[in-house]
Amino acid sequence: MASHVLLHLFLCCTTLRAAAALSFDYDFAAVGRDVAAANLVFMGNASYAGDRINLTRLGTWSTGRVAHRQLVRLWDDGAGGSVTSFTTAFSFAIGRNSTNQADGMAFYVGPPADTLAPDMTGGFLGLIPNTGEASPRTVGIEFDTCRNPWDPQDGVIDHIGVDVNQIVSQNFTALPTLTLAGVMRAEIRYDAAARKMVVNLTANGTNYGVEAAVDLRAAGLPQDAAVGFSAATGDLVESHQLLSWSFNSSTE
Repeated sequence: MASHVLLHLFLCCTTLRAAAALSFDYDFAAVGRDVAAANLVFMGNASYAGDRINLTRLGTWSTGRVAHRQLVRLWDDGAGGSVTSFTTAFSFAIGRNSTNQADGMAFYVGPPADTLAPDMTGGFLGLIPNTGEASPRTVGIEFDTCRNPWDPQDGVIDHIGVDVNQIVSQNFTALPTLTLAGVMRAEIRYDAAARKMVVNLTANGTNYGVEAAVDLRAAGLPQDAAVGFSAATGDLVESHQLLSWSFNSSTE
């Protein structure tokens, strides 16, 4: 009987964690290893480094992800049919130079997982399998530091883009070369009612932005989705580090 009660409580708590609005604010220099381990899922080469999260190791062909353990309910089929909007802000650092740079990182919303799918290295940013299409479905905001054949414009290396179920960006903004280097800050706002994703990046004292029409439900994402970050290297090497991360969701 006691085991049944415990199981019932576990299932209730799991459901509540998936359904509740998600709100947190982490400065990884202050939270400590225990808090990070309790609240985050580390995949691939991602690791907690004491004052930051390393998404990749400092080497070639490295891939990593980190996601929050609590899921975000993106919509509700009940009375009123509510949908969920969110705002997330984070500071991050990419260590690179003009001769050694690849490949970038991304914020993503997608299916929960505790392992990485194979073949997501290099220009696929740990975000999308190398078929170029996401299965299961994933939406990502990429901070791309390396030109690949599918990237949007000849001559452009650095760019930010909104990816919906494929590595080819639905919309993008080209950046001056080496913009995505050093410490940066980004804010991403998803307006579920307007079906719009808006991205703002501050790098080297300059603001950049990109936005796209995005409907997370129509894109095929699960009702209870994970949020997190991914990164990858290929033939070349750079570091991808997450320094702080806040997230707030609300239903409407």
